[in-house]
Amino acid sequence: MEDYNLAPGELVVMQEQSVKLGNDTDGEDLDELVLTNQNLILVASASQGLFKKTRMLKRCSLAKIQRQNDVPQVFATKYRSSYCLQAAFRDETVTLCFPANPRRLAERWARAIAQAADGDLSSIGAEDNLPPEITNVVDGARDLVGSIFGGGRQPKGASQKERPANVTKKCVGCHAPITGRAGSTVTCSYCDTRQTL
Repeated sequence: MEDYNLAPGELVVMQEQSVKLGNDTDGEDLDELVLTNQNLILVASASQGLFKKTRMLKRCSLAKIQRQNDVPQVFATKYRSSYCLQAAFRDETVTLCFPANPRRLAERWARAIAQAADGDLSSIGAEDNLPPEITNVVDGARDLVGSIFGGGRQPKGASQKERPANVTKKCVGCHAPITGRAGSTVTCSYCDTRQTL
């Protein structure tokens, strides 16, 4: 694991090596995609001159993910013939494709980012150990059976009891009211004190 300049209390939850920023055909190759409990980090290399490469980090704060009905807007969507991950942040929408196993990885990362944005790190599952060829066959068979018999995957709704609750407390520095999810780290907008709810 290379240095990601993590903040105090920030920890790596997931990593992926083979990722493209944008759609699958003309997307930009990323060196790595890293999910922490506070950020989604995109790692790329940029050439500076003939022999020198510089590592570039782009941090997308999970606190800035847009929400609709208190559900983080992170989806695995089908774009043309491949599946992509789309995460809607306040200032931009990030589209990522996984060439190795597009559908399964896009769905897995969408779930993990949504759970990390909710502060529910314990629900993020372990990585599948099956090779991509087998998982593609299994997913295709599951879709075929689902389309024939009218079943298939059901979208998971965001149930209230699974999500951490919203909490309002007083700031320890200036006693102003601060609001956020239970267990998340927030910064007071008045005195810039960081604290965990």
